[in-house]
Amino acid sequence: MAGKVGNGDGATASVRNPSHYFSNHRRKIKRARVSSEDLDSISSLPDEILQVILSFIPTKAAIRTSVLSRRWRHIWCNIPSLSFFQEGCTNARESIEKILSRYTARKMMSFELRFNWNYYYPYVYSWIEFSMNRNVENLSLTLCIEDIPDIFYINSSVKQLYVKSGYTILDPKCSVSWTSLKILSLHTCNIYDEPFAKILSGSPNLETLRLYFCDELCVLDLSKSPHLKTLEIESEHWLQGAKIVAPHIHSLRLRFTISDFPYTLVDVSSLTEAELDIDSVSTEKLNSSFLQTIVLKILEKVQNVEKLTLGGNFLKVHFGVYKCHMDGYYIA
Repeated sequence: MAGKVGNGDGATASVRNPSHYFSNHRRKIKRARVSSEDLDSISSLPDEILQVILSFIPTKAAIRTSVLSRRWRHIWCNIPSLSFFQEGCTNARESIEKILSRYTARKMMSFELRFNWNYYYPYVYSWIEFSMNRNVENLSLTLCIEDIPDIFYINSSVKQLYVKSGYTILDPKCSVSWTSLKILSLHTCNIYDEPFAKILSGSPNLETLRLYFCDELCVLDLSKSPHLKTLEIESEHWLQGAKIVAPHIHSLRLRFTISDFPYTLVDVSSLTEAELDIDSVSTEKLNSSFLQTIVLKILEKVQNVEKLTLGGNFLKVHFGVYKCHMDGYYIA
């Protein structure tokens, strides 16, 4: 998942730099003594430091520290990150509801949900809203739900967003407002050209876009995203053929299955770095002359990059066409 500590307001900036607390509170930290009545050195640390430490372990483990002593009883309630994973057929809903009812932090840095069962979806909506009401910055969702409520698309605090679901339809009925979003990662989501254009329009500061097996897109027009510098695409069944218009990106990572309607790099004029590969299925099923034509067209569009990384299958096709001068190229 994304890093658990990111940029925030003044209240959270200090959380990002534990060494600051060590220096400021050095005199307040008592040396551990043999006597059992004295606090150990870890428990003597300020709450903010302990909360940062707990944010790097699973939420379930962090909560267990509440039994260590009275000093630890409520430390976890204000940690900057929460994560919940499905663990078999348990009463996960009741457990999460109880945890959230005791959570007291006003600012949340990261929130992660991983659930493969859809019967939790009414509660999932409220959990997502819970994180957004606390201005979550890094949001990671692996879910099995068909739809996401409109409130999901209106958030001015989220900076990193990851959504994975083979069922979820991303189709905002409202205007999208992700004004702080910098990194967007979508995995096996059902999304089409028009809703995706709306998402891009509502993400004016987007810098990195990652699309994994979002195969319904036909046109990827990124021309109105001037801050977008990194594009990563992995595709399995992009059967409609994708036209990629990305004049502002500097880095492109493309791994794809070539179908009868392959990718077309319409505009990648600012590109300085590219990593290209082809799924092995393509090399086995399609005739070599067709593959070679596609490879040549792609290479023509990236011929001026400073760094070009070619995967094994791409090279097999490429060297079937001609042997080129490889100085400055890296062969994966």
